[in-house]
Amino acid sequence: MYLSPQDYLFHRSPMLLIEHIETIAPESVTCSVALNSAQLAPFLEPQGLPAYFGIELMAQTVGIWSGYQDKCAGRAAAQGGLILSVRAFEAQQPYISGPQDVPLIITMQKLMQDRNYASFEGSISQNEHTVATGRLSLCQLDAELEHQLGFSA
Repeated sequence: MYLSPQDYLFHRSPMLLIEHIETIAPESVTCSVALNSAQLAPFLEPQGLPAYFGIELMAQTVGIWSGYQDKCAGRAAAQGGLILSVRAFEAQQPYISGPQDVPLIITMQKLMQDRNYASFEGSISQNEHTVATGRLSLCQLDAELEHQLGFSA
């Protein structure tokens, strides 16, 4: 059993988009959120959720993986992260739409990790149909990196 997404992420409402954690493994993570959830309600348009939100759903899913790994290792949770690059993000439609109560399943697989930097690829699906795929490179912030980037005093 996992804690809630906010226990692993820096994000808070309204920018916390993940509703549930399904599984976390050493090299992968799966989370979910329904289109009719409170998390996505502020961002829905009449056509559905703009597909570009898929990038943030993927990034937050990776953030949950990272936060979980930190907690398991007894490390302090990171105070955020940065999306360094998005490669090969492809959405099947400009909007993610479908049954409002059927969750979007976000699955990410780690490709590589070197200290604070990692690359993951994954997909978003609904009803076992892929709605988006992509590869993200991310950086987990720590106090030293925040200082180097000028984010802290």
